[in-house]
Order: sequence, then C-alpha cells, then structure tokens
Amino acid sequence: MISDSTIEVSVNDLQLGMYVSDLDRPWLETAYPIQGILIQSQHDINELQRYCKHVYVDIDRSESFAARSHLSSTLHHPQAVSNQGKPLASHEPSASFHVTSTASDRGKPPKLHETKSLDSLLQRVNTYSDICTAEQEIPAATKAYNTVSMLFSDINTNLECNIQINMRVAHEVVDTLRESIIRNPDAALLLAQLKTTGKELYDNAIKTSVHLLAFGRHLGLPHKEMTILGLGGLLMDIGKQRLPKEIQGKRNISLAPNERKLMKQHIAYGEEIIAQLTDAPEEVIKIILQHHERENGNGYPSGLYANQLHPYARMAAIIDCYEELIWGESRMPGMKPFQALKELKDNAQNGLNYILVEQFSHCIGMFPVGSLVELNSGEIAIVLTHNRTQRFLPQIMIICDAQKKPYEHPATLDLRTAGKNPGGVAYVIVDDLPQGAYGIDPKKYYL
Repeated sequence: MISDSTIEVSVNDLQLGMYVSDLDRPWLETAYPIQGILIQSQHDINELQRYCKHVYVDIDRSESFAARSHLSSTLHHPQAVSNQGKPLASHEPSASFHVTSTASDRGKPPKLHETKSLDSLLQRVNTYSDICTAEQEIPAATKAYNTVSMLFSDINTNLECNIQINMRVAHEVVDTLRESIIRNPDAALLLAQLKTTGKELYDNAIKTSVHLLAFGRHLGLPHKEMTILGLGGLLMDIGKQRLPKEIQGKRNISLAPNERKLMKQHIAYGEEIIAQLTDAPEEVIKIILQHHERENGNGYPSGLYANQLHPYARMAAIIDCYEELIWGESRMPGMKPFQALKELKDNAQNGLNYILVEQFSHCIGMFPVGSLVELNSGEIAIVLTHNRTQRFLPQIMIICDAQKKPYEHPATLDLRTAGKNPGGVAYVIVDDLPQGAYGIDPKKYYL
C-alpha cells in the first residue's frame, strides 16, 4: 500500500535496509509469495531488477541508517512526490523506531536514551553468514541443546532446594548454543521444534532461548548481546516453576479467569528468584519483568509504555506471542505459522513493535524450520532448512503420501532442485499446516 511515507525508487538505486512495500506491477506477476520485501542482500536487488524498473519504498519500515538517511534526503527533494502527485511529508530519520502513537500515550515525550537503544538495535552491527549446512551442524546443535536442557533441569533443582543459580555456568552453556546458531541457526531451530524433554516448561524455555538467539543473529547483534538474549529467553518464565503444576503448561487461551489471574503471578515470582542473584545481567532482568508489557500500556504487571520498555523485552514479547499462537493442544489446535505472523502484524498496533515483528517474520521465514507443509502433490513434509535467498523453496522431508499415510522411508528434497512430483509438475508448497495437522507428530519422523 502506498502512503505518505512511501517514495518511488529506481531499482538501480536500491540499498540494503530499504523496505519495498509495492512494485510497478502486481505482486502476482512475480515469484514473491507475500507482499513486502526487506532488502537484505544484493541478490534481493538483482531479483527485483528482473521484474521491475521502479519500486515503492516505505521510509518508516526501512531498516538501516544508511537507507533511511538516503530516503529522508529524497523526501526533502522538491522532485519527490507521492502517488497523488503531492509533495511527501517530511519525516525524521529515526521516526520509524519511535512507538506508534495511541490515544493514551500521545503527548508523552519519549525518553531519548531509550528511543536510541531501539534505534541502535535495528542498525545492523554484524552480518552473519552460514558457516556450514544445517545437516552438518545437527550433531553440535544436539549437544548444545542437551547441555542447555541439563542446565535448565539443574536450575529448577536448585530452586527447589533454595540454591542460587550459577550464572557463570549459565553464560557458558548459552554461549555454546549461541555459537551453534551463529554457524547455522536452522539446526537449533529444528531441534527446538521437534525435540522434546517430556517437560513442557523445559521445552518452552529452550525454544524461546533458541528463537531469541536466532532473532539476535538476524539483527546482527554482537556475540555478547546474543548471549544476553539467549539467557533471557531461558529464564523468562522461570517464575512459572512456583505455580500449580496443573496450569504451568497451559496456553493462556485455555486458562479459566481465576487461573489467568494466577498465571500473571509468574512475573512476580520470577522477580523474586532473580532478585536473589547479584550477577544477573540487567537486560536479563528486564526481559523477565517486561515480556508481558505492551507498547500501548495495556500489558502487565506495570502497564509500561513503549519507551519505558527495554528493546530485548520487546523482542521477547513477540516470540512469546508467536509461540502462544502456534502452540497446539489436544482440544485446541494452534494457528498455522503464516497465520500467526499475520496475526502478530495485524495486532502490532495494539502493543507489539511493528518493526520488530516485521524483522522476526523475516528471521523465521514464511515456512519456519520444523513446521509442517502440504505440497501440490498432496503429500505432507517437514521443513528442514531454509534457502536464504529463496525462502519459499526450502529443504524438506516428505513424510506422508497424498492420503496422509506415513511413508516407510521418508524422502529428503531440496525444492530448488527437486524436479517434478509424481503428477509430472514441479514440487511447490501450497499450504502451511498447524502443529498436529492430520494427527501427524513430526518428532517421530525426524528425531
């Protein structure tokens, strides 16, 4: 959609960090499965040059400082006009990183240092490239995953015995997982989705830690900051250990009103636990205290507004919401991953940071690793690893035939080079599926 913050840019002038919101032709005439592209590589620019002569770039959703500076200067140029032929309004380069104004927070001046912290978070420090394939990384990722699982088990045992958490050991363990994710995030993401300890809280803690580490890698954060995110994800819901066991593993949507009120106490319990530690990083404490706060002030426990929230807590809030949406139960299936991302974007105005939601959607892709998809042959497959330049053509494992019956010997395919399916046409993913679709448990096919 073309708006007052959108300008027309020649494809030859595109830069990394620009967000392309519209094309000079219908999206359906291109190979793009969704509308909107964040330019992250020269390949993205080359692909757009195949289809378009000019595109429309949204300054408010563009990422890098260089891109926004370029766009801002263009906006002030007398030749810059909107699609209505009117001069475009002036925008401050940092406007996209301020909160969305709501009726309740208009007039509240942003705190400069807090606004800058989100701005700097979105200015890429590093660009990580895959050092190995996901298949090559699986053994190391499995070892790191098991070590983190043991750490979380030790943490819970210590809590039951009133023994302090050893933060030095926790840092070292999360560092091991971080290094695996830096080499190739798909291996850990696949394990987080498919591997289970049999304990819901353990699995959710590790999954959140992996997602936050992958998100930090996507944003190009330094190693030390990624460790903070991984540690924050692991301890984010530590207070749930003090809740009644019958509600610990429930989705929020499944809770009765009295249970929901009790569930909210996990923040206070988490604060009590972390307050006993003298060496807990401040950012980890912020993640624990603020991951249920919302930018419009409607979160809990303190009803904080956007500029009062730590950027890492805002990232954690997005992942917490995403995992809640896709989480399936026996009586209530979760959402499809693509629906969940759309839900996050639609509701971003109500409390999540839109720019970070957009970045997270690019991080995990249209078909997240470990998710189930249906092919045009009717067969069901697990997404094993992403193709970084063609995210809608991942590597998959086909586990069920067109009648949804399990194959005795599942086949692994790279959709870029898979050739034709049994019907004589090229393999294409036609749908993503919720967890547990058709009664399928992907864990038993891969792990």
